[in-house]
Amino acid sequence: MKLKYVHRKPRPYGNFSIENYFRTIGEQLSNKAEVSHWEAPFFSTRILPRIFSVQAVRALNKADIYHITGDTHFLIWGVRRGKKKVLTIHDVGFLRDARGLKRMILKYFWLTGPMKQADAVTTVSVATKNDILRFFPKWRKKIHVIPTVIDPRFTRSDKAFNAVCPTILLIGSAPNKNLKRVLKATKGLNVHLSLVAELDAEEKALLAGQSYEVESSISFESLLEKYRSADIVMLCSTLEGFGMPIIEAQATGRVVLTSNCSSMPDVAGNGALLVDPLSIKSMREGLEKLISDASLREKLIQAGFENVKRFDPEVVSAQYYDVYSSLVKRRK
Repeated sequence: MKLKYVHRKPRPYGNFSIENYFRTIGEQLSNKAEVSHWEAPFFSTRILPRIFSVQAVRALNKADIYHITGDTHFLIWGVRRGKKKVLTIHDVGFLRDARGLKRMILKYFWLTGPMKQADAVTTVSVATKNDILRFFPKWRKKIHVIPTVIDPRFTRSDKAFNAVCPTILLIGSAPNKNLKRVLKATKGLNVHLSLVAELDAEEKALLAGQSYEVESSISFESLLEKYRSADIVMLCSTLEGFGMPIIEAQATGRVVLTSNCSSMPDVAGNGALLVDPLSIKSMREGLEKLISDASLREKLIQAGFENVKRFDPEVVSAQYYDVYSSLVKRRK
């Protein structure tokens, strides 16, 4: 079996996820398939660069299966007719934020058309699958829920909890990350905030009087160190297709505070304290509970170590191999 992963062109910051995860899966499958990776030559911005990237896909070497790994779903249009195609959809949040003509274009070129072209669609959570089915109920049989793999570089790193002034790691500032409410929830607490995000003026103002550090551009190795230095990892988004910081924190051995909605409860399992992301009071009380209750922290950390086993590369890659094998057999 010849398997080619088709990736977006990675940006210098913010793209630690998709490409790394599928390279990890590819390594696991290298003894069962001939695996190769390809990255789009242009960023996914404006019409012409996207068209040129689609044309570049058509020139790829022959493979049995082409897997478009996410984000740039439209690249599937470049795969030649008759080839088996797998599409991974990480979330459909981009539709919720769009209106009018923009929404129509996004829906067709990022969902309707690519899903029609795909022989199989994988998604990273039940929540995202349900979101997709609200738009495309007739394609239920195409969709397979396969979780994101945890990068093996996230390993256990024990650290004494700083109950006097714990460090809280916050990653991202997109609208769904709910950062403004989160910063209001931390206001007045004796904590240190470690942010990896691009901040707007309102968010900077909310940090006034708080102890914090901010980095908008960071290497993967520096990100690992951020997790190791943290006492609490807080992901209180209003929407997540998956929520990687949850399992990255669990693999590192950090206690997690996350939302009680979208994909996050399913991803976290029993290894996180859940709060209402729309309630500043709920998030604040959750933080106070984690800071004051050592036995709760230990219980959640141990449950996190157990939960993260579901996202082991060997476990996840086997699920993908089942999908690929079924497509190859179907062709024969």
